[in-house]
Amino acid sequence: MITSYITIIVGIIAVVAALSTILQKNPVYSAVSLIVVMIALAINYLLLDAEFIAAIQIIVYAGAIMVLFVFVIMLLNLGEVKKYKIEATSGRIAGAILTGLFLLQLIVAGYNVTSNVPGIERFLVDTKGLDSTKIIGRALFSDYLLPFEVVSIVLIVGIIGAVVLGKKKE
Repeated sequence: MITSYITIIVGIIAVVAALSTILQKNPVYSAVSLIVVMIALAINYLLLDAEFIAAIQIIVYAGAIMVLFVFVIMLLNLGEVKKYKIEATSGRIAGAILTGLFLLQLIVAGYNVTSNVPGIERFLVDTKGLDSTKIIGRALFSDYLLPFEVVSIVLIVGIIGAVVLGKKKE
């Protein structure tokens, strides 16, 4: 029961911090708000008994990625963002319609999710005697081996591209 309340409180904190990330004028404050979102997500992972994913969330996203963001912000010497007045009522109407359609899709999808969906059994994992690290390892190296290898190749290509583009020309 208390876990439900903690989940709701952490979810509210995550949503408020996400809105703060978007609405802040100063990019450094926006980055700090994004760190709060990442920490709130890690707390939700802890509440779901996924300790490994929570640790990776903190180390990789709240740690390394956000340090990189703040470093780039400081390096570029970004100040406050200038506001421009935009008179685009058609864009606002289109945005409102798309938002409404998206929310309608979420509501319909939420009502259609049931436990008696045919074929759902293959997505369920027997977790008796296993921790989250073993479950992730077994899934990555059995069912998701090809996507795992494709992602590793994409990352290597990205690293090689960054080295080639960052190399000083003589």
